[in-house]
Amino acid sequence: MIKEAHLNNYFLIRHGHSEANSRGIIVSNPETGTIKYGLTKNGKKQVLAAAADFSITEDLIIYSSDFLRTKETAEILKETLHSGDIIYTPLLRERFFGFYDGLDDDQYNEVWIRDKDNEDNKINSVESPRQVSNRVESLISMIESKYSGKNILLVSHGDCLQIMQTVFQNISPAKHRTLTHLNVAEIRKI
Repeated sequence: MIKEAHLNNYFLIRHGHSEANSRGIIVSNPETGTIKYGLTKNGKKQVLAAAADFSITEDLIIYSSDFLRTKETAEILKETLHSGDIIYTPLLRERFFGFYDGLDDDQYNEVWIRDKDNEDNKINSVESPRQVSNRVESLISMIESKYSGKNILLVSHGDCLQIMQTVFQNISPAKHRTLTHLNVAEIRKI
């Protein structure tokens, strides 16, 4: 788990409403998600509104998943907030949903039910909460070793960000669904 005192301030943002959200499908495979299913027009407006309400622009560094919907979100944030370059990383990618990738998004519930009892849940080749926790924790450790006193904006996906919050709160990643859900284009300080 991450030490309680951090050298930087962290903010999370879930991507804006995407074409996958609009179609009600799970898009978690990087082969698809990095090139398809970007933001909808409404999603772009949501991100612009979130950026307008976000007052932190000094010493701002943006890290983003390399999926198309998060890249587009990060690019809008960069332009609106006048930040430096965006650092894209696979460590912030969507949780891989294995067999469920490409299926209706109501299938998430089947995975989440099993998550709550098992942080190593890998049903049908799903990336477990512990695996997601390990990769986001490695990113935070790297950021902590590289910067001090910066405002770090992490652009990612619902499950990845839910699990990241468990890392910051030092609780089991299996508890990620007990935390307040991040809405699309919601910025949250952690």
